Amino acid sequence: MGAPFRRLRNGSVAVRLDEDERSLLAGLLDQLRELLGTDSPALRRLFPPPYGDDDERNAGYAVLAGAELVERRLAAIDTVLEGLELDQLDEEQALVWMRALNDLRLVLGTVLDITDDDSHPVVTEDNLATVAAYEHLGMLLDALVHALTP
Repeated sequence: MGAPFRRLRNGSVAVRLDEDERSLLAGLLDQLRELLGTDSPALRRLFPPPYGDDDERNAGYAVLAGAELVERRLAAIDTVLEGLELDQLDEEQALVWMRALNDLRLVLGTVLDITDDDSHPVVTEDNLATVAAYEHLGMLLDALVHALTP
């Protein structure tokens, strides 16, 4: 089928995802939307504490910026969901897709207890689908970054 994302001469990005990939993304994005309305520990890498162990400053930051950070991520989810049927993305849309794919990967990595790029999850029968989704998102993200790189 070829690369899932490819830069076109007009500057847009061609999207070549099959129905299963589009369905996977829609399902994961819907789950992320629900998760963003909670204080789940799975979100800790999306919203790392900016002031380390200073709980008071971190709480103040969360009050000032937390809602805006969540709204930005919800808007990105909407953009990707609305564009899942598109065959081309403009550069702005492609950048939003890149951020949303990265957010999904960060959350799944947290769930799988992956701490850095060199970590690999322990694959079990219980987490096999999560590991597969994490790895597939990594491949999609890499392809999109390459498509956006001049």
